[in-house]
Amino acid sequence: MVTILARVLPPAARQRLLDRFVPLLAGATVVAFAAGSSSVPRVTSVGHSLRWALLGALLAAAAVWSLPRVRLPRVPLAAAAVLVGLAVLSTAWSVEPRTTFERAVSLGILFATCLLLAAAVAGRPDRAAAVLNGLLSGAVVVGLLGLVVLVVAHGDAVTPASTEAAARYRGFGQDPNTVALLFAIAVPIGTWAVATSRRRAVPAVCLAVCVGTIVASGSRGALAAAAVGALVVVLAATGRRRLVAAAIVVAVAGAGAWIGTLPKAAATNPTPPAVHAGPAAKPGYLNAELSYPLSADIGQPLPGGGQPPVTRSFFGSSGRVDAWRGALHEVGRRPVVGHGFGTEQAVFVDRYYRFVGGLPEDSYIGLALQLGIVGVLALLALAAVLARAGLRALKTQRPLAAAGLGVLAAGLVAAIVQSYLYSVGNIAVAAFWIPVFLLGTVADV
Repeated sequence: MVTILARVLPPAARQRLLDRFVPLLAGATVVAFAAGSSSVPRVTSVGHSLRWALLGALLAAAAVWSLPRVRLPRVPLAAAAVLVGLAVLSTAWSVEPRTTFERAVSLGILFATCLLLAAAVAGRPDRAAAVLNGLLSGAVVVGLLGLVVLVVAHGDAVTPASTEAAARYRGFGQDPNTVALLFAIAVPIGTWAVATSRRRAVPAVCLAVCVGTIVASGSRGALAAAAVGALVVVLAATGRRRLVAAAIVVAVAGAGAWIGTLPKAAATNPTPPAVHAGPAAKPGYLNAELSYPLSADIGQPLPGGGQPPVTRSFFGSSGRVDAWRGALHEVGRRPVVGHGFGTEQAVFVDRYYRFVGGLPEDSYIGLALQLGIVGVLALLALAAVLARAGLRALKTQRPLAAAGLGVLAAGLVAAIVQSYLYSVGNIAVAAFWIPVFLLGTVADV
């Protein structure tokens, strides 16, 4: 469709249409990525394919939008090319070559989309603002869909309380941390929208949806990331009001943390669904897997030592520290270039009594598993390049640059407790990379 419009419409009309269409498409892409990891199985089955279709459409639209003269930001392009090139090259030593190649190609497509969008907004702050508003709108739609799920199918929107943790809201997302991650990225954009809009009622409601969802989810990492991102946005502003705004951000974060401690764990666990116990043991033998499963043997007392409850507190690590230690042990096996891009889930094996997850839930350790120290340095170099461009943009486009820097700060903080920066299918990956790549050209005039 984008190609047809490019051929039929005159350049001026085409650009006016794309000025409206591309931000809407960016928001729709955020919704599609959320649908790909939804709490509703039927939505997830559709979202898996839809997210790739919309990402491809956004790539094509961004390419046409950047015409007639495509000016890709050179330094961010080079930094992104190094990371993608390393990912492709790791196919040669990957433990799963096909997975590595496919994931590397998807990362390249995402970065190409981001770079073309950055080229399209060069010298056009109105376009950059429209893209940010489109991404924020997409996140808010996800939040509203979560409320719809809460009303229609309460069990899909809320994870039940157990003896380990209180009930947590997950809305439209696969789990509470999943949906909260998206809103942690969206909060800096919402803060920017409230600060710069003449009519602040609508942006304030959008920001409230994001913050409220994070608080209801009980995700401590997302709350911290959102607070850091919002602080970057308000402190980058000029005038005395920024100190007042910073105090409000801290107060809201503190209130959210306190509210997160109010729900209590259940007295008894909910009845688990019936599962197949596996083949019966031969006469004279016992099935040790039933009483001492290997999926949780690290940190669990030996048989006969009881089953100590796993309690999760606000300041606890939810077992992540154990998972990080185990993952770092695997990093030590191939410390320089890792096991191959996209192999994090295959290399990391959860055998930890206090941790539940298929990934170590740390983007830096996760990338070290895949591409070693070299890959982590490549990622940090890309982040540094974009941060430097954002700091330069503060001189001429302060509000927009502050929004992008806020997203960058929030995303890097969230990466400490979530494996997502390099996973193109993740709910928040497009919402993170698009704004930070815009920093590469937002100051160009």
